[in-house]
Amino acid sequence: MKCMKTSTGFFPFALFGLLLLSSCKNSMDSTPELRGVWLHPGLFSPDQDRAIIQMDSLFNLYSEVGINNLFCYNTLPDENSFGWDYLGSLIRKGREKGIGIHPIFYPGYTRNLEKEIARNPSWLIRDMDGKFQPHLNLANPEVRKYWVDRIRESLKYDIAGIHLDYIRFPTTQVYSYDSATCEVFKKEFQYSPIEVSHDCGSMIWCEWIKWNSKQVTTLVTDIRHMIKESGKPVLLGADVFPDMETADVLIGQNWEEWISTGLVDFVCPMTYTNNTQLFRDYIRKAITVAGNKCKVYPGIGVHTAHNDITKDLIVKEVEITREEKANGMVFFSGYSFNKEMMDVLKASVFSENQELLLRN
Repeated sequence: MKCMKTSTGFFPFALFGLLLLSSCKNSMDSTPELRGVWLHPGLFSPDQDRAIIQMDSLFNLYSEVGINNLFCYNTLPDENSFGWDYLGSLIRKGREKGIGIHPIFYPGYTRNLEKEIARNPSWLIRDMDGKFQPHLNLANPEVRKYWVDRIRESLKYDIAGIHLDYIRFPTTQVYSYDSATCEVFKKEFQYSPIEVSHDCGSMIWCEWIKWNSKQVTTLVTDIRHMIKESGKPVLLGADVFPDMETADVLIGQNWEEWISTGLVDFVCPMTYTNNTQLFRDYIRKAITVAGNKCKVYPGIGVHTAHNDITKDLIVKEVEITREEKANGMVFFSGYSFNKEMMDVLKASVFSENQELLLRN
């Protein structure tokens, strides 16, 4: 089904976005805490009627525990196999429950290598041996334009925000050594990265690492400018690796700069761990860096590649986000953040008594 902007309903989410956006200017205001979930389309049936029923049931559960924002994967028609307007349906259901919808885009995620070689081989990362890698090269201006144009499509809808995931190079330091990229770098630094020692003893190698990080930041900048030019009050958020220094060096994700230059309205550090002290330490550092410039919504991993949380720990980690004065939290993901987990939260940190304490 062709993407069409709905004729009504923009104002509630425009106002919702403006309220959140204005709250970025003051981390001590009374804005309600954000409670979010990363949502995959696999939770819903391919059949539209059945999917709407499932969506209604799930959104009811979310509403009961105060979930007010959803970060949604594969929402555009060519990103899923539904054959019906998935994003439009999410927005309509969200509007009924007061839940903001943020389509997710993930520029650095793994691609289908065979399809990309057939379609745009020059867009792919090449290793030092010239072999194609299943990732788009974010240092390529055409790739960056492609992502800006794709993201622009979502602005036809009444969305609360744009959310960036995998806004980085693959781990670890998987940059592209194709001739065009190396030539652009060589014009600036007189050497190709292939020609120098690949360690931090080489200043050229150090500049190569920083140069690739700048390419990712350029993409974030282009997306921010595109949103601004649209005139719509749409937020821009990003999922980020928890340690900003190593993220910059190893995957080209300089999210400290994104915050300091006002490129993002909020960040979601992916603090997926059962170690509550580390959880606290990394959140505290992110909040210190963000200051009043940006909201911080730590990611709580329920079931991830890094952890499987317990009922006691999910409560504890919510408590830590509040103790450290984070602006909310996001649960990964809809698959594992189930009714059992929601019931635990509803009986404790998301109870009516807790809601009254938060408001006061």
